[in-house]
Amino acid sequence: MDHVRDYVTLSDCYDAFNERLFGGQLRGCVLTFEDRGQHFGYFREGGFVGHDGERRDEICLNPQFFLASSGDLELLQTLVHEQVHQWQYQFGTPSRRTYHNREWANKMLAVGLVPSTTGKPGGNMVGQKMADYPQEGGPFLRIAEEVLADKQLIRWYKEGAVIRRAQEYAAAPVEEVPPMVAAVAASMPAQAATGEAPAHPVAAPSKVSYRCPECSARAWGKPGLSLICGKCFDAGGEIVRLEMNAVYLQEKDRWVSAPT
Repeated sequence: MDHVRDYVTLSDCYDAFNERLFGGQLRGCVLTFEDRGQHFGYFREGGFVGHDGERRDEICLNPQFFLASSGDLELLQTLVHEQVHQWQYQFGTPSRRTYHNREWANKMLAVGLVPSTTGKPGGNMVGQKMADYPQEGGPFLRIAEEVLADKQLIRWYKEGAVIRRAQEYAAAPVEEVPPMVAAVAASMPAQAATGEAPAHPVAAPSKVSYRCPECSARAWGKPGLSLICGKCFDAGGEIVRLEMNAVYLQEKDRWVSAPT
C-alpha cells in the first residue's frame, strides 16, 4: 500500500497548490510516474481518456531525479512547474512545443518559482529546456515547507536508480554526497555502490526502445539508430530525433526503502 499512499499524498499536494497558488482554477489531472528519459516531468493536455470519453490532463513526474538531499522539495517544484503549464493551457497562450515563453515565466515568478536555464540564479528565464529554483520567502516555498513539516512524500526508490546515483558520487567528497544517497548506498554491497561490478548480471540489449520527446511516439530497433519523428518533423518543420531508452534482458529492479 505504500505506493498508493504516495500517489494519494501527491494528489493532496496538487489540490493544496491548486487552491493556494492558482485560486482553485486548475481542472485536475492524472498524476503519473515515468522512471526514464532526461525530463524531470512533463504536462500533457488531455493525456488520459475515460470510459465515457471524458479527457483528463496528465502530469508526469520522473522519480530518478528526486534522489537527492532536496528530493521531496524537488518533487514539489516539478509538480508546480507542470501546474503552471496546465494553467497556461487553460487560461494563457502556450508557445511551440517544449518552449517556455515569457507568459509562463511570469506565472512561475508569481507562484514563487524562479525559472532558469541553469536551475540557478543568473540563467535565462525563457527557453527550450527550463529548470527553476524556489524564491526565498515566496509563496511556493512557504506552502512546500508547511507540507513537508510533518510529511514525507518519497519513501521508496528503485535499487537501480540508487546504484546509479551512488556511482555518480563515488569519487566526490563526503560532504557533497546527498544524505539519502549515502544512507541508502551504505546498505548495499560495496561493488554495487562503487561501480566495481554490476549489482545484477546484465545481458547486452538486443533491441532498444525509442521515444519522441515531443509527442511520445515510440519505436523499436537496434541500438545506435538515429530516428527522426515524422509526425513532429512534418508539423513543426524542425528535425525531432527520438531518444533511445535501453531495454536490458535482466531481472527488474527491486524497490529499496529510503531513510526516514
